[in-house]
Amino acid sequence: MKKRIVDFIIILIFSLFISIPLISKDINVYADDGIQHIARLMGTYQTITEGECPPVIMSNFCNGFGYSWNIFYSPLTAYIPLIFSIFTSSFELMLKLFMVLCSFLSGIAMYSFVKKVTNNRPAGLLASIIYIFAPYRLTDMYMRTAIAELASFIFLPILFHGMYNIFNSEEKSIKKSLMLTLGAVGLILSHITMAMYAAIFCFIYLIINIKKLKDKQVLKMLGINILLILLFTSFYLLPMLEHKMATDYEVFMPGRMERTEELIRNKVDLIDLIYTKSGNFMFEIGLVTLIGLVLTLLAYKQVPKENKKIYWFSIISGFICIILSLRIFPFEKMPAVLKMIQFTFRLLEFSSFFFAFVASINYSLIIKNFRLRDVLVLSLLIVLLLIPYKNNLNYEKEWSEDKLWPAVEVNENTGRVHAGCATFEYLPSKAYNNLDYIKNRENRVYILSGNATIENEQKDGTNMTFDISNVEADTIIELPYIYYLGYEVEVAKHDGQTEKIEIFESDNGFVAINVPETATKVTVKYTGTMLMKATYILSAVTLVGVILYLVISWIVLRRKVL
Repeated sequence: MKKRIVDFIIILIFSLFISIPLISKDINVYADDGIQHIARLMGTYQTITEGECPPVIMSNFCNGFGYSWNIFYSPLTAYIPLIFSIFTSSFELMLKLFMVLCSFLSGIAMYSFVKKVTNNRPAGLLASIIYIFAPYRLTDMYMRTAIAELASFIFLPILFHGMYNIFNSEEKSIKKSLMLTLGAVGLILSHITMAMYAAIFCFIYLIINIKKLKDKQVLKMLGINILLILLFTSFYLLPMLEHKMATDYEVFMPGRMERTEELIRNKVDLIDLIYTKSGNFMFEIGLVTLIGLVLTLLAYKQVPKENKKIYWFSIISGFICIILSLRIFPFEKMPAVLKMIQFTFRLLEFSSFFFAFVASINYSLIIKNFRLRDVLVLSLLIVLLLIPYKNNLNYEKEWSEDKLWPAVEVNENTGRVHAGCATFEYLPSKAYNNLDYIKNRENRVYILSGNATIENEQKDGTNMTFDISNVEADTIIELPYIYYLGYEVEVAKHDGQTEKIEIFESDNGFVAINVPETATKVTVKYTGTMLMKATYILSAVTLVGVILYLVISWIVLRRKVL
């Protein structure tokens, strides 16, 4: 235990070291995706303070008509950074602290995985440092501010740790197999596209171990983990599916997320794997990692028999990811579902993981009496090789929290990308195809057909009330809310009775209702759908159940030991 604590402290020190640029108040965390993540944090925080549960509609976004990231975009990066609001009111600082946490947890996850496979502490420690300092991970952290991808680095080692426990551990333990659930759930909730690709690699790993499926305990562990993954993520996946079935949202439209011209333009050149030009993203493999891969020629014969499958699987998978990312590969001809990755360079996350695993094993096998001293020497070399690239970092901020709060207006100057709404991919297609309507619409109730008198409109976020009278038959009104499921509309009538009425989507992509002739008052609030509420309970019950199982298992184990 003491040795593990020492290793964790070393990983923490290196995680803090790689995070030093974040200390500067001028580091541009708004670059690329950063501005969207900060705006999303701000919107989610406001939604929570308004008492909305589940907190999915950012009521002040999109000119106050409400915009939802959290129904469609993996939710982990919307909620976890807000934990740091305990210590600070700065959303920039919350994001920075989350980035530091991601670095540390990525290192811990990689260390635990490699140590499990090799039973070699120094190998695990070296793998964690190579992984933390992987050039592409630093691109996500400092150049793209791709927080969702950065978070997914934590869960790749955990995912394969779980797969290894199921197929390779002598002890077929349900408890240890739950690493698979943790890794898969973490990936889905941090970056669903990376989770999809990780699932493909897991399936390939399953195929090469297919003979072990004859073991009923292996099948049982896989079945339990798949069930738990579905239960844990139901609060996110099922409401998203519910919205997909309700109407057309841009994010689901063919060609919307897989823009072929951008995919082609952002492919990786072979030279990018060796050298990074000033101002460019870092796609390098890294010299220490590259040397470690070359050592495969000497090390592969020394790899223990029980680890040869995962060793060669990692080498081949890593190079496949490299090939798929290169300009010479016609990725644009791949099926549309695979092109959802948008940029082939994202596959470098997988090669960073697989290569860190292989390189660390090779060093530990080739260097005699591989010890902490060797790890520190190689780590120092990694750091020295990266120092020249400090000039690639961006210290010129063009945005600040003040400019994002309140939400940036959508107006005639808004281009394809908007601070807070990204490329409007989470709008209903009817609303997206009529952005001018959003830009010019007043924040009030519109009568679309029929006639009625509307008075005393009061709107507060996703809550609204207004008086209505003189309602003609078949009068349809449009509420000042973009169409998302979960708005509840209640109508008071002349006889004092109240009635909940169904919402539907207007031709403008807004929430609309057919008002009864006897209506006197309309109350609108966002409550979420019944499915949302049910899946939140389902996921929560699953979490509590797993925690109780682990606690009881630990108590039983302790009693046996005593």
